[in-house]
Amino acid sequence: MDELRTALELATDEELHHLTQLLFSRKFNPLDYWQTPQPSAIRSQDRDRQIQHIETRFRFLAADGVTVLRRQTKTLTYRQILFQVGEFLDIPCGTALDTIELEAEIFLALTSRAWDKLPQKEQRALIDRVRRSLAQTDLPEALPVQLQHNPLRIFLKGSSTLVISSVLKSFLMKQVARQLALHFATGQALKTTTTRLGSLMLTQTALRYGLTRSVLGAVVPALWSWFLVDLGWRAIATNYGRIIPMIVTLAQIRLTREPLVVA
Repeated sequence: MDELRTALELATDEELHHLTQLLFSRKFNPLDYWQTPQPSAIRSQDRDRQIQHIETRFRFLAADGVTVLRRQTKTLTYRQILFQVGEFLDIPCGTALDTIELEAEIFLALTSRAWDKLPQKEQRALIDRVRRSLAQTDLPEALPVQLQHNPLRIFLKGSSTLVISSVLKSFLMKQVARQLALHFATGQALKTTTTRLGSLMLTQTALRYGLTRSVLGAVVPALWSWFLVDLGWRAIATNYGRIIPMIVTLAQIRLTREPLVVA
């Protein structure tokens, strides 16, 4: 199963347009201005062609420099990209997880990191939402006392101290991910957080090269060749500022529209 394609096929036309803007808009990367179509050109095509372009562009942005130079970006699987992002974000991702579980794990990890930035009112609303959902669900076993009041503790910092079975933990993680995705589908908190993450990375890159350029301009013109080579190589390195927000968007789409299957 192609998990990347199945999530994109669940997306609305508006969501596809959002992903197109995210992946194809021209920013700091010089390669954005070389043989990269404008977002409007992608949006003008039929739905299937839009999805194909988004898939291709996503794999291109996720590939490292060597993979791009060898023209092997199409061989990257969504699962490989998720493991790569997990490593970049320092998120433990077990190989026993299937691809959809891996996607949800990244979604939960990013949400956990954004939790402290949410207003307390929104935190309480999320806790109440998850508690109501669990109250209407047949649990595989009883919830520990410490989770009955706040089931979101399962994915927040310090959850490693909780002693629960792997079956219950897997069940709760899926339920929590679903309810968080449903909540954020009607809000802007997670979108703002992940966009800020991407913007921070791009801003740091711009500042670095802005400083380098000013220094080189005052030294020897011959050093410009080194700068161009360095910039060119990094321009085709993995673009996490774009692929991470897309993964979060795909996770939200899948969690809110596919039926929840619990093993």
